[in-house]
Amino acid sequence: MQNAARNLLIISAIVVSLFGALSFYLASQDYVANSVIFDTSKNIAINGYDTVAYYRQKEPTIGDPQFQADWAGSTWYFSSRENRDIFVDAPINYAPQYGGYDPVGISKGFTNPTDPEIYTLVAGQLYLHYSPEYKEHWEADRGTNLILANSNWAFLRDQLLAQQQNN
Repeated sequence: MQNAARNLLIISAIVVSLFGALSFYLASQDYVANSVIFDTSKNIAINGYDTVAYYRQKEPTIGDPQFQADWAGSTWYFSSRENRDIFVDAPINYAPQYGGYDPVGISKGFTNPTDPEIYTLVAGQLYLHYSPEYKEHWEADRGTNLILANSNWAFLRDQLLAQQQNN
């Protein structure tokens, strides 16, 4: 009986690991140049914060309009020319996941705005959150939330793209 329980536990761990890896793969494949990016009414991505700064400076940093780039239908601000150039070379590596929308909302099947001051950086992926409570919920069961968010994102992304094209 102990062997059966151990084998079931091992198989469960393998299945969960495979789903997690598949989720990360699918999320990274979903970003293309026509991705939807949460922005302000002025098409400024992530409220003007420098997306590269989360990785390099390890903190949210307001960008400067003199260092900007256009990608995915939005204008992105950066705190330095170097950060802008890093982004331009590989925007997919620095853009927030789920277009900058809150991952908890995405996991529940809806989009909601985010506060660029509230974020997590996990496994080289940037996630922006709606509130500290949403961030706590995300962290409490990140694996399940990630699987749900990845499965909902393709559908929600298509809806957002259709809305953008109608505006």
